[in-house]
Amino acid sequence: MRYRNNDITVSTKVAVVFVLVMLFGYQMKASNKMPQEVQKQTPVRKTVELSQNWRFQIDVKDIGEKEKWYAGNFDWSICSEVKVPQAWDLYDTGMWQYEGIGWYKTVIKPGDFIPGKRCEIVFSRVMYYSKVWLNGEYIGENIGGYLPFSFNLTDHLKPGQENVLVVRVDNVPRIEWLPAAKQIEWIQYGGIIRRVQLINTSHSYIEDFTVRTTPDKGGALINCIVNIANETESETDLEVNVEISGPTGTTSKSVKFQCNPKENKPVNVDLTLQKADLWSPDKPILYKATARLKKGATIIDDRTDRIGIRQVVTKGQSILLNGKPLIIKGVNRYDEYDKYGPNPPEKVLREELTLMKKVGINTIRVHYPQSPDLLSLYDEYGFVMLEEVPLNWWGVKWYGEVTQSLDILNFAKPALRTMVKRDKNHPCIIIWSMCNECETTSEVGIAVMREMIRLAKSLDPTRLITYVSDTDPAKNPAYEEADLVCVNMYNGSISANGCKHISEIDSLGYKPLVKTLTRYRTLFPDKPLFLSEFGSQGIKNMHGDIYFSEEFQAAYIERIWQGIRSVPGVSGGVLWCWADYYHRKYLINYAAYGPYGAVTVDRKPKKALEALTRMYGGGNHR
Repeated sequence: MRYRNNDITVSTKVAVVFVLVMLFGYQMKASNKMPQEVQKQTPVRKTVELSQNWRFQIDVKDIGEKEKWYAGNFDWSICSEVKVPQAWDLYDTGMWQYEGIGWYKTVIKPGDFIPGKRCEIVFSRVMYYSKVWLNGEYIGENIGGYLPFSFNLTDHLKPGQENVLVVRVDNVPRIEWLPAAKQIEWIQYGGIIRRVQLINTSHSYIEDFTVRTTPDKGGALINCIVNIANETESETDLEVNVEISGPTGTTSKSVKFQCNPKENKPVNVDLTLQKADLWSPDKPILYKATARLKKGATIIDDRTDRIGIRQVVTKGQSILLNGKPLIIKGVNRYDEYDKYGPNPPEKVLREELTLMKKVGINTIRVHYPQSPDLLSLYDEYGFVMLEEVPLNWWGVKWYGEVTQSLDILNFAKPALRTMVKRDKNHPCIIIWSMCNECETTSEVGIAVMREMIRLAKSLDPTRLITYVSDTDPAKNPAYEEADLVCVNMYNGSISANGCKHISEIDSLGYKPLVKTLTRYRTLFPDKPLFLSEFGSQGIKNMHGDIYFSEEFQAAYIERIWQGIRSVPGVSGGVLWCWADYYHRKYLINYAAYGPYGAVTVDRKPKKALEALTRMYGGGNHR
């Protein structure tokens, strides 16, 4: 441009006017297209999160049901207004580790649901035993504190008015329920821990959406199963369109079909991507999968998930991810984070996961199903996962005699089904685990593991299936049906013959582990094997060469890792654990928390973090 005394020349003015006219014309054309594009991107189903105006009342004496707190004569206005979702342990210091009964109340406003549409309420996670009322009417109950449950409220909501929702929650453990142990290691956080949502759909809707991917000659074969529920009284002509889009392009396909009255129908849609970028810990590339349900020309429901194109199989003693051997460099991780409990903000989580990647961690193992939001972050950051049915210490005699029964399957199998159904599209999950450190050498334990493994394989043939034991694999014949063998070993730390000083780690930790692990490796010669737990305690700012010091913990985990890597055919290990965690108050008498972490419960580093970074080949960290 030419300037004269800060004024624009005539020729420049003409040019500017021309450009503005062109831009205006372009914007007008673009705006004409915008409504159609927005319509395609905006979800059809209406989802409302019930996060406001919750009231809470503690019920130590269990009098709420007798006094009908769910009915209209109870004065909720005097009760505390609380945040939902959040564990009730964090409402006040006096609520910390409260195990008992609490009541919640909120209102569903007229604008939260659409009269004439189907309306489902979904509780993502309530710990543990829940009962639900709407306008004083009993809706139903759920036993289980780790996975979602839902109720169809369509016929119970009153249009044009506020509907009163009341939830009774009881988080007192019972041995017949999961985790089915006489003693539980982790805190039983109480209350409404994850979001509560109303989902409004048509009466013919997408009930489930499964996406299975197979890398193929630089591209990918994609099998989608769209489960359609028709809750109407008439036969309906419908169409499903599935679209896969990502960095290498977009592919879509439509299938027309008929759905009978009250029918639940799976519709298979097979697609091909000519070129595909694969998901892996090094390159966690994600695609978007969208299923749209159409009646005539109208989209009546839709669902979108992020997916990754990858394949996990076993070959001999190796785990293969996209055809390449995977060495597990893992940590066990609880989902709690100091003052946030199980609900840390996303920003805090991202900072933590960034650090974990810098350390060189590629695998995360958990004792119970995680929130979908957290799993999505694992997808994005590129962690592989073992997600586990919350069956823990079932049948062990560490805290007294117990009796095992096949009745545990009444809780374990539904938990497995729900976990797989909810989380199956997350590429981060490569292994489903059936339990942790249960009595799986008994006749009942063996039978339960066999049945769980078979069910898991029928539910999801695309992932590896196992369970985790702390006993000799030779005494665990159910491993014959598993895809790989996972064992926990603590030689020299919490074993009977534990180290007192760093100088004893070699003789009491490293050498016994290598000897035992070498024998274990021979027991199932055609299956991968890795250590699903190893580790030692270390308290921050405790120093010296003695057990429980930072220096001891760091020296121990590094030497044990060297032992793991020295045994041919062992596919790595998973440190117990990434961060310190709070114990359930009745568990042990030496500490209120488990000081096994490479970082503290508020993620302050210990010397073990430096050791872990060296072990796993990570970079610099702060």
